[in-house]
Amino acid sequence: MKQTIFSSTIRSLRRKSDYTQADVSSKLNIQRQTYSNYENACRTPPLEIIVALAKLYHVSIDYLVLGADSVREKSARELRKDKLFDEFTSLSRNAQKEVLDFIRFKKAMQAE
Repeated sequence: MKQTIFSSTIRSLRRKSDYTQADVSSKLNIQRQTYSNYENACRTPPLEIIVALAKLYHVSIDYLVLGADSVREKSARELRKDKLFDEFTSLSRNAQKEVLDFIRFKKAMQAE
C-alpha cells in the first residue's frame, strides 16, 4: 500500500509512545484491524477518530494530516511524558497518592 503522511505519522507516533496497535485501537474503541488499516493507508478514518488520535498523542490535527513540516514534532521524551501523565490521571485518587508516595520514597533512597 502507498503510505500517506497521515498513515506514516500515526505509525511513528504510536511507536514513539511505546503503544501497540492493540493499545491504540483499545483506546479508540475500535478493532485492531481497523486501526491497522489506517496505518497501512488501506482506509481513511472518520473525523472523530482523527480527533481522538490528535488528543491521544497531544498533537494538532494539522500535524496528523500534514506532517512534521507543518508544526514542531514532539520528541519521544515528550510523548512518553504525555503517556505517563495519561496513565497517572486514569488512576483513582488513592492509587495516585500511592504512586506519589512511592516516587518520594525512591527519591529519598537515591539521595542517601
